[in-house]
Order: sequence, then C-alpha cells, then structure tokens
Amino acid sequence: MRKFFVSLLILLWAGIGNAQFTELKEARVGFDPVLPEITVDGENYIFKIEEKYNGEFEKDPVAFLDKYCNIEAFIDLVQDGKTVEYQVEVKSTKGRMKAKYCKEGNLQRVSYRLKNVLLPASLQRDIYSKYKGWNMTRNIHIARGIDGDVQKEYFKIRLEQGDKVQKLKIDVDEIKPIEITSL
Repeated sequence: MRKFFVSLLILLWAGIGNAQFTELKEARVGFDPVLPEITVDGENYIFKIEEKYNGEFEKDPVAFLDKYCNIEAFIDLVQDGKTVEYQVEVKSTKGRMKAKYCKEGNLQRVSYRLKNVLLPASLQRDIYSKYKGWNMTRNIHIARGIDGDVQKEYFKIRLEQGDKVQKLKIDVDEIKPIEITSL
C-alpha cells in the first residue's frame, strides 16, 4: 500500500510539473476592409491597390478594376455636381491602367500598358520556333477600349541576339489558339 501511495504521489508531482498554464489576453473583433489608397492629382484620382497575389492585376486589369474599385460608392463620396467624368488610374509594379467613368459610374474608356508580362502560351511557342537563338529582353502589353470592352490589344516584343535587335508588334487577334490534341 505504501508503494501505491508513493507511486501516486510521484505521478501527481510529474503531472503538475509538466502542466502548461496559458494566460489568455483580451480578444478584439473588428472589421477592417482593404481600402485603396487614393491620391488626387488635379481632376485625376490615382488608386493604389495592393494585389492579393502576384500577377492578379496583369491577368485581367479590367476585372481587377471592377473587383477592387467600387466606382459608384466613390462617386457618391466625392461628387460635387460639376464633375462630368472621373478619371481613375491604377498603378502596379507591372504597369498602369487609366479608366474614364461618366458621372453615373459607367466605364467609358479604358487603357493599360503592362511591361514584362507572361505571354500567352501560343505566342511563346510561335516566337520560340521562329526566332531560335534570340532572347526576349522586354515585352509590353498595350490595350485600349471603350465602354468596358477592350477593342485594340497588342504586344510589343524586343528580341536580341548578340548585337542584333529585332522588334515585333503582334496583335492579340492574330495569336492562334493552342491545339491540345488532334484527332
């Protein structure tokens, strides 16, 4: 019986010695939405919006603008009755986009210029097959549109091979789709 009590005492002592006590601090719950940083430059409003992940802006700049720039709420906030249109500029590390909205909040014009973006796979394949041995040192993706739709979109590509320089301008409409399988 004595061994039992000694064993029990040792187990209790070991249990208390190994127990971890955590002091909990006060928890605060709040709502902090991601708001763009806005700079006013004359009649232009420049939005600085952080991307959630790398490449989000360059993937589809118009969709990015729609997702992160609630223009109707912005116009309600700054409207003065005299302004007929609002020019918004979104900047990214890859480039910038300019958009013009009417006083009702409808997108009238959009243009963007992105540098050193990932080219579509079919364009990569075409350039590689036609310009073997050349290195692409720079590319620029340029697009312009009206009423939220992009009408003119093209790539400017600079290739170098030693001292030779080749510049290409490729319209997006001319890019062939990728053939995955053939029957």
